[in-house]
Amino acid sequence: MADCTAMAYAPDDPELEFIRECVLLGRRWRAKLDERLKPSGITLARSTVLYWLEHIPGIITQRELADLVGIEGPTLVRQLHALEAQGLIERVPIPHDRRAKGIRLTERAAPLLEAVRETNRATAEEFLSRLDKRRLASATKLLSDARAGME
Repeated sequence: MADCTAMAYAPDDPELEFIRECVLLGRRWRAKLDERLKPSGITLARSTVLYWLEHIPGIITQRELADLVGIEGPTLVRQLHALEAQGLIERVPIPHDRRAKGIRLTERAAPLLEAVRETNRATAEEFLSRLDKRRLASATKLLSDARAGME
C-alpha cells in the first residue's frame, strides 16, 4: 500500500520531494529502533528523553525538556512517570524556584543508555552502510540547514 505522504507530492517538485523523503526516513528509522529497543524494555520515545537528559548539563525543568524533545508537556509527563517508575530518572527540587521540579538521570540509566547507543550504531551501520560516506557530511549539513530554516 502506498504511503499517503508519497501521493501528496509531485515528483517534479524537489523541495517537497526532499521533505517527503525526510518524513519517510524518520518514520522508518523510528519503527526500526522501536522494534530493536523493545527487548531492553524501553521505547524510542523514552530513550529520546534519556538522550537529552544525558546531554544537558545539570538539572532541567519539564518545560525545557519538552521543548528540547519536541513534544507537548502532557506527553512528556507520561514519559517521565514511566521512566521514574523504571528508576531511570528522578525529580529534584530546583534551588531558585520552589514550585518547579527538575529532572535528572539516575545511575541506573547509564547501562541502558549505552545499550541504546549500541542499538543506534548497529542499526545505522546495517541500514546506512550502502551510502556513499563522502556524501554524508553534505547531506547532514543540508538537513541541518533545512531544520534551522524552520525554527
